[in-house]
Amino acid sequence: MRKRKSVKAILERKARRIFDHKDEIMIGKIVGAYGIKGEVKVKPESDIFDRQIKVLDSVLVYIGTTRETLNIESFRFYKDMFLIKFKEITNRTDAESIVGGEIWIKKEQQVPLEEGEYYFSDLVGCEVKTENGRTIGTVSSVLEQPASYILEVKGKNGKEILVPFIDEFVKEVDVKGKRIVVKLIEGME
Repeated sequence: MRKRKSVKAILERKARRIFDHKDEIMIGKIVGAYGIKGEVKVKPESDIFDRQIKVLDSVLVYIGTTRETLNIESFRFYKDMFLIKFKEITNRTDAESIVGGEIWIKKEQQVPLEEGEYYFSDLVGCEVKTENGRTIGTVSSVLEQPASYILEVKGKNGKEILVPFIDEFVKEVDVKGKRIVVKLIEGME
């Protein structure tokens, strides 16, 4: 008997086939509506989101199997997130309709990074090794925590290892070479 797939899984699979993000980068996720005038709460996907959003007039918003270009009217910082008002979104109902959407930009729209700054999407897929060259696994995601960002590393054995993205543990990041060197302490693995 075949296992039935949820509608969400089917839509996600279709979205992966429909859109080619090779020349784009995700900079945020729409996580909620705010107020009655159409503002949305956006969780940034990089620590330079505020610098990035300042230079943009519009962004690509992917929701399920649809893609829309939305023009930015205003934005402001709000409780570890950002509130964005798009010109096309004029009320709460419209704002709620794009909750769950992802905000993407073309790679050529990226602001230059300063020393020690990285796009989360560039870290995902990097091979993680210890200082003595032992391979630990691959970065599967970057988690945002109050104290610091956390690299979620999927080990070869399927185990998940969490490494704080701070200088004490992350010794070298080579985004072009897709390699990160870390120092682990007892109990991290």
